[in-house]
Amino acid sequence: MWEQIVVDTGSTDRTVKLAEKMGAKVFYFPWQDDFAAAKNFAIEKARGDWIAFLDADEYMAMDDAKKLGQLLEELEPKAYDGISTGWQQIDGQGKIFASGTQIRFFRNLPDIRYRRRIHEQLVSTTGRELKVGDVVASLSIFHTGYQGEVSVETMRSDRNRRLILKELYENPGDHEMMGYMGDECFCSGDRREAEQWYRRSVEGMPPQVEENDQRSAVTYTRLLIILTEKEGADWQETGKIYDRAVSHLPHEADFDYIAGRFFASAGQAKKAVFHLEQALEKLNTYGCSNRALILAGNLLDAYELLVRCCYEMGETQKCINYGAVYLQYDKYSMSVLSRLLMILVPEKREDQNRTNQTVLEFLSRYYDFSDLKDRLFLMTTARRAGSHSFSAYILDHTFTPQERSQLGLSI
Repeated sequence: MWEQIVVDTGSTDRTVKLAEKMGAKVFYFPWQDDFAAAKNFAIEKARGDWIAFLDADEYMAMDDAKKLGQLLEELEPKAYDGISTGWQQIDGQGKIFASGTQIRFFRNLPDIRYRRRIHEQLVSTTGRELKVGDVVASLSIFHTGYQGEVSVETMRSDRNRRLILKELYENPGDHEMMGYMGDECFCSGDRREAEQWYRRSVEGMPPQVEENDQRSAVTYTRLLIILTEKEGADWQETGKIYDRAVSHLPHEADFDYIAGRFFASAGQAKKAVFHLEQALEKLNTYGCSNRALILAGNLLDAYELLVRCCYEMGETQKCINYGAVYLQYDKYSMSVLSRLLMILVPEKREDQNRTNQTVLEFLSRYYDFSDLKDRLFLMTTARRAGSHSFSAYILDHTFTPQERSQLGLSI
């Protein structure tokens, strides 16, 4: 970096001293309940050709940071105003739970500034459309802002609501701000109020939205979650929101995942499978950049539901196929393995031993027979699934006499 700029809006700890020690230029800006104003003040202090704007709770992987300069040089002939990178959300365990995109690297031009007090967006003050290069596959920013203490999160939510209401006072028809207010209510557990804000946001949306409109996708997704998880929920009302969501954002997989989850819980296996398969198809076709945030974080749940629903429908081959995918990532799911065994090793077959041998060979793709835990899990699951002959076969063919004696196991 050619220069580092820190704008302090009223910190009371050692932020300023530490920033100066690291070589940053520190400027002071009185907090005005306006994130865009503070960020624009920072931009005005920058003298470089390009600006890298990261918040205090964000960072880049070292390898990505090293290749940033070269990447900007390669993009120079295309005269981009900025570049769009991946934006990965990190939870308290250090795992990615959602992905999106952000424009945090942009040219230092007089017309490129932020707008909105909160959930600010980078725009051109002249009204022209910014030319943005897509480097999502090459660069990512990691955001750790969801790891705070409860008391801090409560203060942040109160602040956010205040700023959102100010924005809505000045721009009453801003459906995106209504959606953000719905998020604040949703995350604090007030689903009734969240539903009202999300409904207002949906009503305020234009007839067409952009394909990668993550804000609208989140609004629809969370409204569908609220409606499907209500006591006494029915599809007649929820289906209208689902239809509208799909017409607005046809490539969004989360809508079908939520619908599939609803029908699975309602005992309507056929409809559940239809929507879950549609969700996976959309995810595979259109990816999860700025979409499919819920499904991408709950992929195993979708496959487990498919295993259960296909079993209930008697679609045995589909059940086996989805179960095989599931076991690649979680081999210790008793519910998934039980259903597979009930299909693969039914009791009292004439060729029972050959069937047992074939199934054991199939399961060797997922389980290590030298691992005692794996063998005990297979045997226990087989017994609970009612596959007693297969359980005995596992015990006879994978356990030594000494192990059976020590563990008190009998065929």
